[in-house]
Amino acid sequence: MIEYLLTAFFVAQPVAAPAPAAASASPRDTSPRLRDPVEISSKRVTGSRSQAVFSGDVVVKQRTMDLRCDEMTASYTGPREVTRVECAGHMRVVDGARTAQGERAVFDVPSGVLVATGNPEASDPTTRLRGSEMRLVMGSPGLEYEVDDATVTLEAAPLTPRRKPAGKEAPAARVPAEVTARKVVGSRAQSVFTGDVVVKHRTMELRCDKMIAYYTAAQQVSRAECVGHVRATDADRSVRGERAEFRVPTGVLVVTGNPEARDATTHLRGSEVRMTVGDANFEVKDAVVTVESATPPRGREAGKGSPAPTPTNPPSGGTRNP
Repeated sequence: MIEYLLTAFFVAQPVAAPAPAAASASPRDTSPRLRDPVEISSKRVTGSRSQAVFSGDVVVKQRTMDLRCDEMTASYTGPREVTRVECAGHMRVVDGARTAQGERAVFDVPSGVLVATGNPEASDPTTRLRGSEMRLVMGSPGLEYEVDDATVTLEAAPLTPRRKPAGKEAPAARVPAEVTARKVVGSRAQSVFTGDVVVKHRTMELRCDKMIAYYTAAQQVSRAECVGHVRATDADRSVRGERAEFRVPTGVLVVTGNPEARDATTHLRGSEVRMTVGDANFEVKDAVVTVESATPPRGREAGKGSPAPTPTNPPSGGTRNP
């Protein structure tokens, strides 16, 4: 069998026919024009009136998207108006600075939404996504996504530099944040995480029911708001409450909603608790502080000791004189 490269062009969206008043125009003026055409190339193709099956080095191009896979089925209506593309096997897509990969994908042409499954991953210069199912908007200015069972690695805004003893500022450090959740919906401005949210950043682990992460113009996460069963740990310190705000550049976590904080020897309660990542202290408003007291030596009761040695009560191991 001779293999050959086939390239097909499809109309991505129907185009309205010209008005009746243009009937006297030339055929070139009245013919429909391709708008955002879909170009598909492969080694082999079989087709019918409603769909075509492409196999072997399949490449789909539309606007800024370049989609590749082993086999693809294109569904279309009317005069070759493609509406849906299904890919299987080693799916890879590039859309500007964004990339994605997986084992399977469905591309809805009118909406520009690509649904990837089969251990899908996606990334852009500041964000990496992993999950069980991923929905990406192709052709959008930034990475717009919805991910189930998500693990998201975000580039964090640089930490506020600390001054060295000589008065010079240390260079701002950049430490990524990793977030897992049952679901995440994201855009250029923010991402909303829901269900068993876990944030790991530097030495802190933060958990809650729902979290909104806000981004700078450079697409770096600068602030996060958590609600519902907030718990955070940082080394031997922990804090809990109902709400929290994490300010990434300063590393300050502000917890409210009946907050409580603990370290090795202290229990604190108040209306607001502040914990700085990597620091050893808490800052508490309206504080009630319980400090653990020293434990008496084993075998002695508090305030009591062994009786002093006397002639009738020699020290242990001694011999009483006759």
